[in-house]
Amino acid sequence: QALNITVKNLPSGESRAIYKTSGMDLRQYKHIQMFVHANALTDDINLKDNEASVFIRLGSDYRNNYYEYEIPLILTPKGHYDTYTEADCRAVWPASNMLDIDLSKFTAIKKNRNREKSAGNASFTAPYFEYDDDAPNNKITVMGNPTLGEVRTMMIGVRNNSRGVRSAE
Repeated sequence: QALNITVKNLPSGESRAIYKTSGMDLRQYKHIQMFVHANALTDDINLKDNEASVFIRLGSDYRNNYYEYEIPLILTPKGHYDTYTEADCRAVWPASNMLDIDLSKFTAIKKNRNREKSAGNASFTAPYFEYDDDAPNNKITVMGNPTLGEVRTMMIGVRNNSRGVRSAE
């Protein structure tokens, strides 16, 4: 399957996403993988690498009980959008943009958060995050009390990490 998300005039710190409701038990899976391509729209020539990120959110809802994995995006250089030679493949689809989530990391961060909660340093009502040891720029978040056994909402979105209004595709 393929998905194209175009975001225009996204304020700093904001995100936009699409979601799907389902009833899935993800405990039988070990990974979720998705290739991600990003480029600035022609009217936003100032967008730089890592100023936008892609995230996937899985949970019983999209606001109070979820796991989220976020990666900062490397932009495809202009002129490579329509080239499909093997030499240009990594320019269009950089390895750092590959979403490859080891689902055991979600349960590990939940355990870490619960330990921190017992010590009075975390809460179920505020997002708790850590950075992925295997990909230190990638952020893993847990909010509430989600379970991979009852995923009812899947969300994929784009977040503006810059200090200005941005447009991306």
